[in-house]
Amino acid sequence: MTLAMLALAASFSGQAPAASAPSPKVVPMTVEVRTAAKADAGVQAWAKELRAALEARKDEFRLAKPGEKPEFVVQLDSIGKRQDGTPVLNGSFVLGKDTRSFNYGFNDVRTEAEKLARNLRKYADQMKAPPASH
Repeated sequence: MTLAMLALAASFSGQAPAASAPSPKVVPMTVEVRTAAKADAGVQAWAKELRAALEARKDEFRLAKPGEKPEFVVQLDSIGKRQDGTPVLNGSFVLGKDTRSFNYGFNDVRTEAEKLARNLRKYADQMKAPPASH
């Protein structure tokens, strides 16, 4: 070994191998999926599938219990069609006093509900973030 390599080896000899820093624990967000009392069967099917998909994501979400105030609400309002005939789910996300409307094109309810559930935390976190200053 050269002198530089020996010096380098000596400087690391007393140190433990670097471990990756533990990722911060994400606290599950309390969420509620709401529909109008007289929502049509398509909206009700969406709500059922989205609740099941969120329930499966226990590390990120916890469904609100009856009477419990949720942190995040997904309000499902109606299903329409785009000009190309693609069904589209219309609704809104509610976090505190902030409400953001959305429409979500889909073909298969279960597949798309699972996809929406995977991305829902990102939407909630974007709503929590303070607005960017210019």
